[in-house]
Amino acid sequence: MAIRLIPMLGLTLAVLCGTASARQLAFSRDTLQLHYVWQYETVATQAFTLTLPEETALPPWSAWRPAQADAFVFQQLLRDAREQFPDASFRYSKTADSSTVDFQATDQTLLPQIKSWLAQQQDTLFMAYLDQHYYKRHDGNNGHLIRPDHVRIATDSSPELQETAQALQRMIISSASEEQKQRYQNDEKSLVVAGLLNFVQSIPYDPLETANGQRGVGFLMPEQVLEQNRGDCDSKSTLLMSLLMALYPDLPQAIVYVPDHAFLAITLSRRAGNEETITIDGQPFIPLEVTGPAEIPPGIAGDKSQLYIRNNQYQYERVQLTTTNSTPN
Repeated sequence: MAIRLIPMLGLTLAVLCGTASARQLAFSRDTLQLHYVWQYETVATQAFTLTLPEETALPPWSAWRPAQADAFVFQQLLRDAREQFPDASFRYSKTADSSTVDFQATDQTLLPQIKSWLAQQQDTLFMAYLDQHYYKRHDGNNGHLIRPDHVRIATDSSPELQETAQALQRMIISSASEEQKQRYQNDEKSLVVAGLLNFVQSIPYDPLETANGQRGVGFLMPEQVLEQNRGDCDSKSTLLMSLLMALYPDLPQAIVYVPDHAFLAITLSRRAGNEETITIDGQPFIPLEVTGPAEIPPGIAGDKSQLYIRNNQYQYERVQLTTTNSTPN
């Protein structure tokens, strides 16, 4: 019996439309205090401070390491097998591309049962490892891949970032120009969504690679994106998802996956009517491109995203307001 451990899905920068530069004019950090100088469109420059929570229930992100997962699964599998079938013998072996648990039993009638049990237990332990480390399987065109569990990470982060989200909400509302208010039809939620999108876009993009161009950590937790003031497309999408969940828990959201890119999509009750849409569960959602530095407004997708949307070459995962996340469609 063997489990093949597979590389993490690489989500990298897509070429986005637009030429506007980022509006984060300055950033500094003092322990838990994050100091910004930021300009939202043509509104007067804002200087403000956000405070990160003193504690977080989420672990710092660690890159996907197949060898560690392999060791966890098969060490535990051997222990469980010897306890479950004390009259059988089990031996672990490893090759360059797989691991195997071989078994023997005097009672030959036990062999089919042992084989079936090992396969089921192996999968159970693998899923437990993914869950513990905030990973999940992703069914893409290249087969089974492993990626961060973006929705669960955002869900678990949102209570911790509620004060941060509320501080940004107050600033966006208080500094909004009359033109911005009219553009969003005096709808406060639409105004705040656009402001939060601009704020996250202005966080410097970082592909999270090592010096030789290989994938590094590959992802940062929402609080790590704020603390380190950097992130790639799925890290920044998860941060925005978390902030929106903290403010508007009833806001329909989904993270959308296209080749080498991820972005957020939401529904709003009031729309200008000229936004691009992406169909999710039969309903129109509008895209939120967080990668930056281009200041792409809500409802406009990047050039690469547009191509995949129009050809229905995308997957998504809905934000579910329950303890169990949905699976990509």
